Amino acid sequence: MNLVEAKYLEYTINIFKKALEYKGNDNLPTYKILWKHNDKLLFANTLNIDDNYNILINKLSPDFNPYHDELPIVENGKFPIDIMESIHQKYFPSGFSNPINLYNNSLALFKEAISVVKSVDTFHLDNPEYRLLNVSYLDSKTTLPFILIDENFELEPVSLIEVSKN
Repeated sequence: MNLVEAKYLEYTINIFKKALEYKGNDNLPTYKILWKHNDKLLFANTLNIDDNYNILINKLSPDFNPYHDELPIVENGKFPIDIMESIHQKYFPSGFSNPINLYNNSLALFKEAISVVKSVDTFHLDNPEYRLLNVSYLDSKTTLPFILIDENFELEPVSLIEVSKN
């Protein structure tokens, strides 16, 4: 999948957790996606997300000081509102829906998240940042805070790994 699709996948998994936490589910596992690129396995974040699951984008102030700003959620049909609506309509259609068992099964969640992303007709992400964050290669144990990539960069999702329980 290309980088935009990978961002959708990562956000899908995060929005499941956010919705379940909102419903009062505590102690949910945190997952990271294991990616494959050019026959190398790596962990990396495609999005910069804060503790409230807001997507952060890099900005520069007029005096060239870098800072993070939240990606605005203003337009229907665009990222991230499109994926939020899709998840809420399918998995949380009523106030009583609570797919906690799906979230706690990493294989089922992974397959469902990929299915959700594949069901998106058009990916609407304006000006995606072409970089990966917190990159860790499994074979060399190399870790990098970020890498810049081009728009043709392909990632293959391999697995969903539980990295912590809150």
